[in-house]
Amino acid sequence: MIEKISDVNVKIDIQHPQPIVGLGNPAIFVKGTLAGYKEYTSLEVLKKDFADTTAAYKKAKAIWDQENKPKTIAIVSYVEDKITEAATNYFYNDWHFALLDEYSETNALALSNLIEENKFKFLVVQVATVAELTVFEGNTLTIGLVHPLEEALDAALIGNTGSLPVGSVTWKFRNGLVGIKANAVTIADLNAIEKANGIAYVTKGGIPQTSEGKTIGGEYIDALHGDHWVKSNVETNVQRLLSTTDKLTFDSNGIALLESSVANVLETAFNNGIIDIVDETGAGNYSVTALSRDDLDPEDIAARNYKGLSFTYKRSGAIHSVDVYGTIEV
Repeated sequence: MIEKISDVNVKIDIQHPQPIVGLGNPAIFVKGTLAGYKEYTSLEVLKKDFADTTAAYKKAKAIWDQENKPKTIAIVSYVEDKITEAATNYFYNDWHFALLDEYSETNALALSNLIEENKFKFLVVQVATVAELTVFEGNTLTIGLVHPLEEALDAALIGNTGSLPVGSVTWKFRNGLVGIKANAVTIADLNAIEKANGIAYVTKGGIPQTSEGKTIGGEYIDALHGDHWVKSNVETNVQRLLSTTDKLTFDSNGIALLESSVANVLETAFNNGIIDIVDETGAGNYSVTALSRDDLDPEDIAARNYKGLSFTYKRSGAIHSVDVYGTIEV
């Protein structure tokens, strides 16, 4: 795991039955002669480092051509065979979606596995054939797009969707991607793509749109993005409370402030559409537990480490298909 400089560690255990800055920002990974990290806010500035003939420039342009474009694009430079080293060095910078300027299975898989190990952020890969997604099978945080490589569907999708308020959109049905044409795949091809948990850009009901909204591991992108938002905001809010309070006392007053800090994040997550509603009350389906000092281990109290804070919530989900039943009278 990549270590983070923080006094707060949020661990989320996802149970299965059935913005913070940077959570929509892309990072384009570019092979070069030196490793480095730089953020850009316009094509004009980026063009000083990457000519308009380069793959990095074209990916950035495809991102910024979209209506919902992010303000910032990061370029992560890496030297041959050391993409994970660069990703590790800049993992906690303000980016959340990794793209490759030019696809390489070796580099993509290495980056995919690193992100998977750290359970945070996404890799977005675009390949020409569904068979190329096989190597990523089971990787929950890799988004696999199957589309002709002449068009940067990966960049366009992130530019269109990544920076919208987390929880407000599903990644299926995303349409209006500037510079991207629907791919005329057959039903058999589309079935194969969806069986691999890939995403195509196809025409449905006369509208070009993304065919699904899952990662290659079979999880819904919006659900995972929402989990990342909650984790990031809880960490940030609790760290801010610790850093801006002269002394957070280890008593009911200090514990109440911690509990309130987490509850505020979850209430915002509910309002944004990340958390489900309790139909009977109209409230968010979440809870926060803060143990009293008497319930804690004396050794933790002596070490000034509060371990009594926890929360749970139910994801809101989204409707991705509809069955309609009609009756005809004769």
